[in-house]
Amino acid sequence: MTHLRNVLRALATGSLAVWLAGCATPPVKPAPEPAPAPAPVVQEAPKPPPPKPLEFDKIYFTYDRAEVPDAARDALKRAADALLERADASVNIEGHCDERGTDEYNIDLGWKRAYAIRDYLKRMGIDEKRMYPISYGRARPAVIGSDESAWSRNRRVEIVERK
Repeated sequence: MTHLRNVLRALATGSLAVWLAGCATPPVKPAPEPAPAPAPVVQEAPKPPPPKPLEFDKIYFTYDRAEVPDAARDALKRAADALLERADASVNIEGHCDERGTDEYNIDLGWKRAYAIRDYLKRMGIDEKRMYPISYGRARPAVIGSDESAWSRNRRVEIVERK
């Protein structure tokens, strides 16, 4: 009988435990954490388009001369205005000659022409630190030929924007 009492007690205890476990409230699930807020969208300001490359008219010179021709004054005014508008730009001022004369003479004449244009633009308000005179003498002809038509187009200064 003791044995039966022990079995019944064990069954009762086990049933009570099962019954209590079944009546227990289920564990509370923690509320899901809110999704992180999306990062704010930062729009970069659109980059301005690169400035249009500067283009200048060629300045043509009389044979054996380095004085700024009167016919070039309008072209040089436009060049000065463009350079004043674009304070970040600098230019090469390239002096050229025709094929006549010695190399030494033409290099010297090319320098004189380049500096004449540089000095003219300087008087119009362009900082000389933005202008780089150079002489090519007769080394870079615009036109190949040995007549006045070719020579007149080779006696020139070209203003070229530096990159």
